[in-house]
Amino acid sequence: MKQQDGTDKFLAIYNEIDHYMRGFLNAQDYVDHGVLLRQMSEKNRLFSDYYKDLKLFAELRNLLVHNPYPDRANPIIIPHEYITQKYEEIKNAIMRPKKAIDIAIRREFIYTTSLDANAIDVMAEMDDKTYTHVPVIEEDKLIGVFSENTLLAYLVSHRDAIILKDTKIEEFKDFIGVDKHKSEYFEFVPRDTLLADVELLFQQGLKARKRIAVVYITENGRRDEKLLGMVTAWDVAGKV
Repeated sequence: MKQQDGTDKFLAIYNEIDHYMRGFLNAQDYVDHGVLLRQMSEKNRLFSDYYKDLKLFAELRNLLVHNPYPDRANPIIIPHEYITQKYEEIKNAIMRPKKAIDIAIRREFIYTTSLDANAIDVMAEMDDKTYTHVPVIEEDKLIGVFSENTLLAYLVSHRDAIILKDTKIEEFKDFIGVDKHKSEYFEFVPRDTLLADVELLFQQGLKARKRIAVVYITENGRRDEKLLGMVTAWDVAGKV
């Protein structure tokens, strides 16, 4: 990349971010770029995550534009290609952020079950495909989750129980509810939830001594809505 081309691209990225923030905040032209960055970082987690870099790059831009030695050193600095590339990556991340649904396992690819399904068959499929959590669906809505946690809770409660070859998932009905899992919990988020926000859920990890197992996506984040997708910690870890 030629030096002038790199400088022009760096400045163009700054201008795009500046324009985006002014539109988002409905800010007047006289409001300083640094003020906009601070306000955005208070409203948007992505801006908060990238705040230090955005502030640094804005200062570099000011050196380029407000050069105190234009006759002797012009440009006073030349942005390194790595910095320009990183600035562009940040711009794309904050202006066109990924949503959780973008990396989610879509509904049509999720292995699900129903109350009248054979429990042994479901467990065999879980073992074969290493599934840990299987949504239980009724009328296209999630009514519970069958997991190892479910099975353990059932066996503890029914110490003399024997799971027969014709046992149905309905036998575990009292233990599949999303609030019935003693050591794990599930989150429901709207379709437009940012991937960064779901990442944060997994980073926080524990709630009331329970670990987050799966994030389920519905239209508005309600449990009684049609299931659109699911995200696990593995999906988040493998997003890159």
